[in-house]
Amino acid sequence: MLKAFTAVFLFLFVCSIVFPFWNVFIKSFMTDKDIMFHPLALWPESFQLDGYKTVFTNQLYDFGRAVVNSVYLTVVGTVYQLIVTTLTAYALSRKRLPGKKIFLAYFLFTMYFSGGMIPYYLIIRNLGLRDTVEVMYIPAYMSIFNMLVMRSYFVGLPQDLESAAIIDGAGHMRIFLNIVLPLSKAILATIALFIAVGLWNNWYTAMLFITTKSKRPLAYALQVIIELSKGTSASTPDGAVVVGRSIQYAAIVITVFPIMCVYPFLQKYFVTGVLIGSIKE
Repeated sequence: MLKAFTAVFLFLFVCSIVFPFWNVFIKSFMTDKDIMFHPLALWPESFQLDGYKTVFTNQLYDFGRAVVNSVYLTVVGTVYQLIVTTLTAYALSRKRLPGKKIFLAYFLFTMYFSGGMIPYYLIIRNLGLRDTVEVMYIPAYMSIFNMLVMRSYFVGLPQDLESAAIIDGAGHMRIFLNIVLPLSKAILATIALFIAVGLWNNWYTAMLFITTKSKRPLAYALQVIIELSKGTSASTPDGAVVVGRSIQYAAIVITVFPIMCVYPFLQKYFVTGVLIGSIKE
């Protein structure tokens, strides 16, 4: 009896999680009339792709360019931030680092206090990063949380390996490249995934600093589409009329689809990151 109850409960729980995603996906293929009269539909009565066509063909949205921008900033930004995070975490994990406590306190301080929005905006402007794609990842060069998680992992590595390498004449850089990194594939994948998801979903920075339409990332383009398409309609080349809701759902599906494809294969690394972050020295 208990097993049956557990099975039913888990089934309903999974349905409650999957249904909202499925509902959005189905509505992206529905007409406006069907969306209004069948808000909980499981399958479209009249299948259409006009919402997707409008998203990519309407010059007001420039959605295709936003996809390219997001792929660029996610790939380049992930590599850039991962390198900075890894090097910093490794340095702070060494017991003999001069001024280690001072550096660690400096980084921890920035987790709780910031200079404020106006000084940050002035720095971005003076660096010439305003209205550039690079403003999405260069200023936020490292997450302190990610660095501390990676540092905890490095601290937990066997010290005997490093001692043996030092006896053999290996320097710090060789130890880092040939011993530490090969043993840290799980944490590297974990942090890379954290960074990539954050960059892909970041629309707030773009809203503050990017004004040129062709430089918008995908997340900000989605926000713009949702705002501009409310209560509006657009004519497609074949004469059909696409109402704002269909455009919104199509844009949401396109934005979420890459993350949903990648996440199931890397889900275990999220669990690894949570467990690593709970380790204390």
